[in-house]
Amino acid sequence: MPAVSSNNQTVYYESHGQGHPLILIRGLGSNADHWYPQVPDLSAHFRVIVFDNRGIGRSSDPGDEFSIRDMAEDTIALMDAIGIEQAHVLGVSMGGMIAQEIAINHPSRVKNLILVVTHCGGEAQVKAEKSIAQLVEEMVTVGTPESKFKALPAFFDARTLQTNIECAQKYGAVSLKYPADARILSRQWQAVRGHDAFDRLPSIQAPTLVLGSPGDVLIPPGNSEILARHIPSARLVMIPGGGHQILIEQPQACNQAVIEFLKTAAK
Repeated sequence: MPAVSSNNQTVYYESHGQGHPLILIRGLGSNADHWYPQVPDLSAHFRVIVFDNRGIGRSSDPGDEFSIRDMAEDTIALMDAIGIEQAHVLGVSMGGMIAQEIAINHPSRVKNLILVVTHCGGEAQVKAEKSIAQLVEEMVTVGTPESKFKALPAFFDARTLQTNIECAQKYGAVSLKYPADARILSRQWQAVRGHDAFDRLPSIQAPTLVLGSPGDVLIPPGNSEILARHIPSARLVMIPGGGHQILIEQPQACNQAVIEFLKTAAK
């Protein structure tokens, strides 16, 4: 099991493929295994690094409260430990918030930045409807399989749940291998609620792709528009046909957008 000791914890990671490093950062409750629709395509072009955030999956839990910036520093510590000076950085949802903090506080470490279905936090963000937020709040605080099942409409598009339930079932099966416990979910949720990078977005220097999902009810697509407007020269691409789990629901379209952006940015 590949793991490193960094930032006073043990971090599980995997490296796939060759080329310029591309670090993928997952969101609330998910782990490195949830990149299953991305790793095969992206590792054909880049050295793809996936890892478990602190307290998730096979990474150790320091036990204290933490912030999005703390998790950004975890990522930098991992880069240091495995000898990566600079990388493309892609973050989804909470992982996109972590990626923002990396790009803001460590600009020399980020060659290109990709933010997927995420928000800037604070008062500037476009919030989910109350009913959706309550589903996720219950999932976080209760943490039972029933609460997670009940929260599916917050994450997957209704059409996916009606016509392609196997997509959600596979994601659920992967989640069951290393289920996130309610205590770490609660601390991650508090970190997300404390995130606010809005005023600092203009300081991001890395060429940036913002991937949004028109059907996302958890982090509404207006958040992607805010990020694209306030990050200098950011490019906005909206991927139809899914919800918050657009990377799982429409992997080919998402992967192709990422590959095209990084290949174009390298020219």
